[in-house]
Amino acid sequence: MTLGSVALAPLLPGWGNGMLCLLLGMAWGNLWPGPWQKKENAAVLRWNEKNMLAWATILLGFELKTGFLAGIPLEYLPALLLSVLGAVAMGEWMARKKAGHGGAAQARLLGAGNAICGNSAIAAVQPLIGASPAQIAVSVTLINALGLLGTLFLGPGAALMGLGPTEQAVLMGSLLQSVGHVSAAASGLGDGPALLAMSLKMGRILLLIPLLLWLQGIASGSQNAHDPATGSSTGWLSSLIREIPFYVWGFVLCAVATNLLPLPTVVLNGIKSLTQWMLWIALAAIGMNIRVQTVLQQGRDALGPALGMFVIQILLVLGWLSLLKFL
Repeated sequence: MTLGSVALAPLLPGWGNGMLCLLLGMAWGNLWPGPWQKKENAAVLRWNEKNMLAWATILLGFELKTGFLAGIPLEYLPALLLSVLGAVAMGEWMARKKAGHGGAAQARLLGAGNAICGNSAIAAVQPLIGASPAQIAVSVTLINALGLLGTLFLGPGAALMGLGPTEQAVLMGSLLQSVGHVSAAASGLGDGPALLAMSLKMGRILLLIPLLLWLQGIASGSQNAHDPATGSSTGWLSSLIREIPFYVWGFVLCAVATNLLPLPTVVLNGIKSLTQWMLWIALAAIGMNIRVQTVLQQGRDALGPALGMFVIQILLVLGWLSLLKFL
């Protein structure tokens, strides 16, 4: 399935290998479910889901180069922050609103995927919030669909509004969910704006670290809310540090290492390729455990919130660009 998605990706530009792996896995798991319901095969799928995602998240840290921030003019940093905070805040608001209806994890997944980096952010946060495979599938599908729409129409729409190449690059780098979407959308803007768009995108990926720590803090806080031993700020902090999953520590250490150590480009490229393949394999395994009926049912409820997040992000970034004209 993973190899099949790689073969199909050039024929379906903008879809992304992650989404194709998930969809192919769902198709195989639903059309030929018998073999995957056997105990030994089901155990293999569960191992892939859990371990491949964890190690892909750890290795993702090697892509967090802080040097990209030097290519972002200071006046455009608020656009990046507004986009990320807007999606995360709306996701958290919906999570608290739906806390008693099983939709909190779905809302936080959509917020993380829209805010940071699509599939990778969804994979990184899902263990912290207890998301189900169906919720992961819904989030990956919706976020990739929004990214595809943004890749196709964000640039032409901005041009119709009279925005220049630099402002279009700010929109693309601050809004589009995956590196592939940003690269494809900004490719026609020229070298300078394209580099700005990619720098903004990498700046958003850096914010995955505080997002993971914040979500872990929410999880720890809810677990310790009624525990007198961890009720104090000191007890809560020590509990938070103790309960942070190993893959979050690994992610942070890899991010620090790639910025402090002069790793050769060939090594970093190899790690990036390995990370992508591990994520694709994990998404294919997740897809094989999902039933289409469940995804369709949950997807109808999640479509409105996902689209609402994206629209709010667009309005926030456009609002900042409009404000810059008057400053």
